[in-house]
Amino acid sequence: MKLRELLAVVDGVELPPGFEDAEVEGLKTNSHACGVGDLFIGMPGTRVDGGEFWASAIASGAVAAIVSPEAIQKNPPTSEAVVSANNMNQACAQIASAFYGYPGQKLKMVGVTGTNGKTTTTHLIEFLLNKANLSTALMGTLYTRWAGFEQTAAYTTPFAVELQQQLAQAVDAGCEFGVMEVSSHALAQGRVLGCQFEVAVFSNLTQDHLDYHTDMEDYFAAKALLFSSDYLKGRAIINADDAYGQQLIAGLNAEQVWSYSVNHNSADLWMSDLNYEPNGVSGTLHTPKGDVAFRSPLVGQYNLENLLAAVGAVLHLGVDLNLVASVIPEFPGVPGRMERVQITSKQDISVIVDYAHTPDSLENLLKAARPFIPGKMICVFGCGGDRDRTKRPKMGKIAADLADVAVVTSDNPRTEDPERILQDILAGIPPTANPTVIGDRATAIRTAILQAQPGDGVLLAGKGHEDYQILGTEKIHFDDREHARDALQERLGIRD
Repeated sequence: MKLRELLAVVDGVELPPGFEDAEVEGLKTNSHACGVGDLFIGMPGTRVDGGEFWASAIASGAVAAIVSPEAIQKNPPTSEAVVSANNMNQACAQIASAFYGYPGQKLKMVGVTGTNGKTTTTHLIEFLLNKANLSTALMGTLYTRWAGFEQTAAYTTPFAVELQQQLAQAVDAGCEFGVMEVSSHALAQGRVLGCQFEVAVFSNLTQDHLDYHTDMEDYFAAKALLFSSDYLKGRAIINADDAYGQQLIAGLNAEQVWSYSVNHNSADLWMSDLNYEPNGVSGTLHTPKGDVAFRSPLVGQYNLENLLAAVGAVLHLGVDLNLVASVIPEFPGVPGRMERVQITSKQDISVIVDYAHTPDSLENLLKAARPFIPGKMICVFGCGGDRDRTKRPKMGKIAADLADVAVVTSDNPRTEDPERILQDILAGIPPTANPTVIGDRATAIRTAILQAQPGDGVLLAGKGHEDYQILGTEKIHFDDREHARDALQERLGIRD
């Protein structure tokens, strides 16, 4: 693609003289990865502005470099191949969209945002669309995948160049739909500019990411961008049981919105005649397309909300309601979301692994699991380092209030002192709750499982699907499920 065509989509950027016929073969945001024919896009970071390394990119064969004015000031260019853009996040997304042929406008896109529920909701939507024989690409926290392709995700929502490349690959693979988790970071940074969403879903907003956003209103403002005219061209599906969801509904055209609620029959999508059982829930779905009986293998009210959101999305996309109801019981669940660890039918305790890492999600997990645990509920959890400290005592209080035994341990301490994180959590736990504190996560999991009595339930919260732990700046292999299986084998006297 011609460099002049790419720079033309960015406001305020002029093609340097002599580059009218320059061809761009690829896009790179890492100067060390640049090769002959690439366009280097120097992105500002939290610690350093990548645009400062334009010289390395040009020396490696890059056709040109587009960088921020700050990078120009810090490392003034000696080459006419270096140009600047005032908004590098926007420029990157615009260039990536154009280079890959605007794939986010060729797919029928579904975007799901909110603090909790994004992963389960997107998996449900993907499952229902595939059951309707509609080829679908899924992009989110766990992986990017479609028929014949799967790649582990590094971010909930990829950065613009990778995102547009993957969307283009999905188009080439014959996908008709794209279902994406859209994070607040991605919206604030403009990563998904160039995508047009046929459906945008808002699940809820609870405390998280306040290390990045200045406060809850700033966090909400980022989420709300998905429902602006820059992105949404179709239906908004919004949780009316959430206060921020109600605020979002009030600000949109009523004809554009389908609300959903587990608690109120005034919503567009709701449920009645609910019957809770150990292996799921059944009842009646009420939708704009009619009513139907359903049975779901998912437990907990929050999963009913996720189900309503997913049903609303696929109904808007034209999937038949009766087909939806007939296949919901077949949904296999999501790795690390209320995932049971079961090694034998002789197992006398239940072990559940879940990604719950916010106050709200931890509360939802404990409340959802309680009816299915006849004995004591033992909660093993921690909080991540270098992240919002204010949620730590809140999570400690929730665990102390709702679990019978709270085992406080490490999550991903990162570069923060693990002991300090533990003390922040303990600040919210009354001493009378007598929490168990074991800093080493593997030991905490083993201790909880070995000391549990028959009928007890051990909930391992915070890491879910993750197969690593971040200690300092090092990422080591660590999977709660593996450690749980090892402890269960030890408990039951099973040898490999």
